[in-house]
Amino acid sequence: MKWMEQSRRRACTAAASALATAALIAVPAPSRANETDQFLLPTDRPLADVGAAISMAHYLVLEDFVNRANDRIERARRARSDTRGRQAIAEAHSPVAVANHVRAAFGPGFFETLELENAFRSSGARSVYAGRPAAYKTSNWIYSSVHLPFDPRKIPLSLPSSTIRVFDHFVGTDKFGHFHDLGHLYHQDYRNLCRVGVEPAEAHRRVVEFYTRGPISEAGAIGFFATGVFSNADLAANYLGFKFYLNLTEPVRLEGVEHPPLLIRIGDHWALNRHVRPESDFFRPFVSDHWNEALNPCVYEWGAAGPIARKLRDHADQILTVYADENGNKRPREWFIEKAKSLVTYFGENYGHLGLEKATVTIASCCFEPPSEEPTAESERT
Repeated sequence: MKWMEQSRRRACTAAASALATAALIAVPAPSRANETDQFLLPTDRPLADVGAAISMAHYLVLEDFVNRANDRIERARRARSDTRGRQAIAEAHSPVAVANHVRAAFGPGFFETLELENAFRSSGARSVYAGRPAAYKTSNWIYSSVHLPFDPRKIPLSLPSSTIRVFDHFVGTDKFGHFHDLGHLYHQDYRNLCRVGVEPAEAHRRVVEFYTRGPISEAGAIGFFATGVFSNADLAANYLGFKFYLNLTEPVRLEGVEHPPLLIRIGDHWALNRHVRPESDFFRPFVSDHWNEALNPCVYEWGAAGPIARKLRDHADQILTVYADENGNKRPREWFIEKAKSLVTYFGENYGHLGLEKATVTIASCCFEPPSEEPTAESERT
């Protein structure tokens, strides 16, 4: 991709820019399922925060779109055929064309995940982040003992995704495949529904429902069927990817607050909006604890639930240390219960969460001693 050659030396070092672009390179290849583990993270070495690199990568893609689109528009304005020129300019202004260009800059989900893994485990990453790990995974992860040896669902679990820290949120590298890949499918279907006359709110509802419960969904081929895991966090990443593609050309609500479009038109030409700058961390509002599978619990098939619950109980002290407060104090069970409740919707918006009553393997249910029963008046008399 040409945009890899256009690293800017503005707010980030040359090494950080190269790392950001390498992490999200496009490679043509099929997609497949991945799983991740935000439970068993290191307690001795905090992960480096790679949010600035992720934001820079998206900045470079948007800048490349503006440059290429404006070149096409200039050529169209000089075209001998006014009709053909107007058509080319209209195409360059289309929200669908904008989304398609941006989507093409990122690889298919599975290979984008591999590129993130390679980039954040490289010598360049160690240099940029002064030796602090930028990505982490362990062979003793929560899925190491699930499913029988001959179960085909073990195949996608053989390549776990690392956890990275993005604007102080722990997320799997696989989530960016969901964000760019599935988010784009949401956006395509939404635009197609609106084009044939479906009201935007109804089109929005149908898209979320289809990718939550349909054939290509967490309940279907890319989730529960493939691995025995229904990931509410994957659905959140899909949904925020959908919002990202919408936000290319129109305002959207992020974290409950309206954000202006990332791109604006000045006459016939495109420009980056003023908040989209290399140093601005403009990508920050797209990432939240909704992407974290430890805080936003998954629903597990019965053969996976038991082994995962045992793993959480065995490593309860490590897990509670990872999620301690800013003073290093371990949080109580109630904090994890309330956190999970707050992530059922995206700031009041339905993104397809399956429901906490089905998510029975959680930090709250596995990492604390069972509550002692209060003595009753009857028991005290006896």
